[in-house]
Amino acid sequence: MLRIFLVMLLGAGLFMGGAWYAGLLEIDPARPTDGYAPPKKAVSVAELGDDLYQPAPFPEIPKARPSAGVPTVLYGVMNPIETQEVPSEVGGKIWFVGDQIDESVVLAAGSAAFLAEPYYPAKPIKVGADHVYTFYRRHYEGQTVSHGQMLGMIGPAKAIADIEAKQAKIDVSIAKWKAAISAEAEGHERFARAYDLYFNRRPPAISKEELGAAKLTYEKLKSERIGEEGNIIIAKAEKKMADTELHLHELHVALPYKLCSIKTIVRQAGYAVKQGDPVIVVQNLERLQAEALIEEQYFADIKNRIAEVHAARTKDHRPVTATIEPTILEKPAFEFPGHDLDVTSVAVASDLRIVSGSEDKSVCVWERGVKEPLWTLHHSEAVRVVVCSPPTKPGDKKASVCLAGCANGSIYLWNLGGRTDEPKLITEISKAHGENTAITALAFSPNSAFFASGGSDGSIRMWQADGGKLYTFDWEHGVTKGHEDSVTSLHFTPQCRLISVGRDKTLRTWILKRKGAVADRKAIANRDGNVPGLGVSPDGMWMLFDQGRTLKLYSVQTQTLKHTIDMPSNSTPFDTLALFSPDNKLILSAGAAEGRLQLWRVPEGDRRAFEIRQFATRDRVPVACAAFAPVAGSDALFAVSASGQKIYVWSIPTQDDIATHPIRNVPISLISHSIDPSTKQSRIGFEVQNRPEFPRYPNGRFEAGRPVTIVIE
Repeated sequence: MLRIFLVMLLGAGLFMGGAWYAGLLEIDPARPTDGYAPPKKAVSVAELGDDLYQPAPFPEIPKARPSAGVPTVLYGVMNPIETQEVPSEVGGKIWFVGDQIDESVVLAAGSAAFLAEPYYPAKPIKVGADHVYTFYRRHYEGQTVSHGQMLGMIGPAKAIADIEAKQAKIDVSIAKWKAAISAEAEGHERFARAYDLYFNRRPPAISKEELGAAKLTYEKLKSERIGEEGNIIIAKAEKKMADTELHLHELHVALPYKLCSIKTIVRQAGYAVKQGDPVIVVQNLERLQAEALIEEQYFADIKNRIAEVHAARTKDHRPVTATIEPTILEKPAFEFPGHDLDVTSVAVASDLRIVSGSEDKSVCVWERGVKEPLWTLHHSEAVRVVVCSPPTKPGDKKASVCLAGCANGSIYLWNLGGRTDEPKLITEISKAHGENTAITALAFSPNSAFFASGGSDGSIRMWQADGGKLYTFDWEHGVTKGHEDSVTSLHFTPQCRLISVGRDKTLRTWILKRKGAVADRKAIANRDGNVPGLGVSPDGMWMLFDQGRTLKLYSVQTQTLKHTIDMPSNSTPFDTLALFSPDNKLILSAGAAEGRLQLWRVPEGDRRAFEIRQFATRDRVPVACAAFAPVAGSDALFAVSASGQKIYVWSIPTQDDIATHPIRNVPISLISHSIDPSTKQSRIGFEVQNRPEFPRYPNGRFEAGRPVTIVIE
């Protein structure tokens, strides 16, 4: 009997579960349940009327070409191949670390010009009774230097004194030489007169002994002059040796490259060193090696491929190469002082003004390059989300309508007007989603004729652009199941779809009609939920889905997974937001360490996504929100983000920068022949020529010590 009862109970449970899965037992969470009985049958799609707006066709997804295999992606670091320890050639105290300023330059410009960064006066050194002064340009770790450049000097007091002594000896020798020349000339004249008196007079006016004495005197004075010339040569040689000795006190770059950098300053000014002690370490930046650890199974495959190449040596066996993707870190292009409390949302209007909402109950309108807000719009409660109406066509810069959703459920509609016109309140929708329901998401339709709002209770409502209500996502308007927790982001697509993301860890697609909406297939569940601000590509091709260190790109049309973007295994998961650029080519995400943003190239066909930039602020505060400017083409694109109370503007790389970002076909230069028994990994490296090919990167795109991605095809 008990067995029959258990079987019946199990059958009832399975029936109820099937009914729930089919949506027969679901009630719209936005509707009150007390005394409310949902209709037995949901409204059909045909009863919902025409499309909300003219739908565009779905774009065709580029097909991936056949591939020889899955690429091996490694995360490593750029290491210098050549380094130089610059030692002290003599013992003594370090006088300064820097590049000495020529005395003639100091005299021409005046010493006052060299009393501020990066110039410094060196501590005077005493040479005898005098003091020697000099100025130098200070060097820092990481600074770029080149072959032969001066790096510093060891205290040269003795060498300078020796040089002064040798110079004095030269001066004395020159004076003696000049005197010897005069004496020789006088001796020559006397000998000439004696010669005349002896040979040209009859009888001779002088004796032969007097003629010989005059000749002897002349020869002696001549030899003295030659001797003084030799003394000058010796004195100059001694001076040259003294100069060489002084040169030994100088520290110079010996690496034969134009592009080097100071890796480490081992000892600063004032430290005593012995001969041979290292003072500065310099590294070559023109030749760097991308190094990473590779797992044992991939290591064996690459070794076999290398062996095949060496054995065959034919065009059919290509050498092992990789694509190297540098990690480039950039600072903000501009920084606004922000709000009194944390910024919760940012948006960019069609005229490229920036709008920000904050917990301080205000919305501020900003102009790039201007520190103070153009306008401050006050609200009754904390502002949780702001959006601006999009341009209806390329280049459209007419006044935007700004929506501000508040914690008390109010939605404010503002006409932003022009740059000199004060924004005007169009209307305020109080309790837009009912009592005690905060507004958590807002979005405009592509034609700016409608907008959608999401609430903290999971409800979604559709509105006309002037604030007139169209419908709620409920049973009466075609929706049999909505979100069970806060709606965190909403996105319209040109195909008359609305994508909604909720804290219930689901992503839902809705087909929009004039009288309601209907779900387009089942919800995509099992998100991690760490990225509440998931983006949708403006062309309606892609929607993003978060799972830890992976962003998944689903087709909006088919809701099938097409691509993934993976974070390195040692990095933090994606967090807060992931947004598409207006041209559908870039994704801006948060989740990197220290509150950084990451800019990715969208994958396409068989081309994987890759990181183009990392954006970092000085304060290292987690990113709260971000938005792209609504302009097509990354050559004119910028982004804006907020962290804490501050707002930042970021420059987006040009199309040329993006196209040339990965360095392709880099040959392998290092492969270890041993595997670490504890980690089961080996070292692998690829040598990169890091030349300053672009004005944007005068020191090359790679930096020693910076992370790098290695893709072995």
